[in-house]
Amino acid sequence: MIPKQQIKIYGKSYNIKNLSSEIDPEELAAYVDGRMKELESGSSKSSTLDLAILTALNIARELLELRRENADLEKTMDEKTSAMIEALSQALEGESQTGPS
Repeated sequence: MIPKQQIKIYGKSYNIKNLSSEIDPEELAAYVDGRMKELESGSSKSSTLDLAILTALNIARELLELRRENADLEKTMDEKTSAMIEALSQALEGESQTGPS
């Protein structure tokens, strides 16, 4: 059974299951709470629900941007790896044709 942990976001307490050993629920809650407070300070009187939805949209946008950046980096890494393998193959072929020096 996964233990529950109490966190606080925007003044309200929640009991959540910690499903990740890599992410601290309190750190996660602090991030969401901070993002909600940022939006609150920059907007007129919004309901908590509106702030939560806007915060979710902003965090989702960040996630999608990071996923795209990660995919671009992986593609670049794959291309460079392929180029290096090709260069090494050609170098080894050239060496085997001319014999050891």
